Amino acid sequence: MAVIYDEKFWNKKKTIDERIGDSMLTIAVCIAVFFWFFSVLIRFLDSPDLSLRLLLMGTDLQFYEKLVASTLFILFGSHVSSAIKKRRQAEENFKKIKKKYRNILEEIKEGYYEANIRGEFKFINTSMCTLLERKEIEIIGTSIISHLESKYIPGFNTLFNQIKNNQERSSTIKCKIKLKRGELKNVEISASQILDDDLKIAGVSGIVRDIS
Repeated sequence: MAVIYDEKFWNKKKTIDERIGDSMLTIAVCIAVFFWFFSVLIRFLDSPDLSLRLLLMGTDLQFYEKLVASTLFILFGSHVSSAIKKRRQAEENFKKIKKKYRNILEEIKEGYYEANIRGEFKFINTSMCTLLERKEIEIIGTSIISHLESKYIPGFNTLFNQIKNNQERSSTIKCKIKLKRGELKNVEISASQILDDDLKIAGVSGIVRDIS
């Protein structure tokens, strides 16, 4: 199976994020309470003869100042907690989409691959393993050109460099790939840019079709 999905990792990360979000709100409430009673302590040390009401509330102005400050602490904690939960939900949605996308790739008959900027396989589907007659562990980390017949390597390098250098966004090439038992197979390889979050080229992906 070419797709590896670590459910335990995501569940653990989810639990940690939820705990952080909940603890931020708790911390904010604790800070607000501490701020309130710290001001009471300061007034008591400064004027121990004040009535209980004045010690706890202070003057009307002091009361509203503490109320505003405490509210701001709690609102800040609530905002951080909400932001963490929203981010976590977005990650969950992305994870589901990615899993669905990977499952679709596993069902197609054509070989699918993703390679880094150096042209090394980073992801392949099961059909790609079948096409090359090799196990996933024998393919991941190897160079694409190591599986091509030597006379097609310059042409593929030209195509790959054009995509890598942003001269082309996608392209195809017909060539022969080497199978594990030494035979050659006619294929058509497509290649397209993979962009990262900053829209910089992070690698290449494509389809490998058997045209023999």
